[in-house]
Amino acid sequence: MSRYEVRIVGFGGQGVITLSKMIITASSLYENLTATQTEAYSSSARGGKCWAEIVIDLDRNIKLIDYPKAMKPYDFLIILSEEAANEVKPDHLKKNGHSGFLIWDTSTIQRFRTLRGIDKVIGMPIQKMAVEKFGNMVYGNSILFGAFTILSGIFSEESAIETIKKFVPYSTLENNLEAYELGKQEAKEFLTQLKEEKH
Repeated sequence: MSRYEVRIVGFGGQGVITLSKMIITASSLYENLTATQTEAYSSSARGGKCWAEIVIDLDRNIKLIDYPKAMKPYDFLIILSEEAANEVKPDHLKKNGHSGFLIWDTSTIQRFRTLRGIDKVIGMPIQKMAVEKFGNMVYGNSILFGAFTILSGIFSEESAIETIKKFVPYSTLENNLEAYELGKQEAKEFLTQLKEEKH
């Protein structure tokens, strides 16, 4: 099956929706893949629960996605809040190839109870890195986008960089590209570690 399903959950103000739009833009606009994006947030938008889902068809011959919402088990989960972490179960993730990845923010989530049983878990202090390095948590999006680019393997780095240029103000481009590189590096180190553990 060529459907690739991504779910991002956090709270308003963390860039959940923007990140999902970056992923769909890189996939559809720059890689010519068919993709859909859905989103929802609570009435107290900033600070309230917020989620977004992306469904991408990796088969370039497919021009229509019959059901736009992501279905469990997901190929990729990005978890950015304690509340979202409490809802995750090991069977929420697929376990093959470029699937089954879970990224979570260790600076906003104190404890993740259900990590046992999930093979590909990468914990990163995303918000902390963004604030300490660039002075603003908004750069967390580019860090996550960099990690997603490497781990999912769906779109090229060229497509990712073009997407960043489209989404961020020119005055912040250099910092956003640096944040993207940070995320890429974290993901590459994680994949190397994963490979070593298997041998």
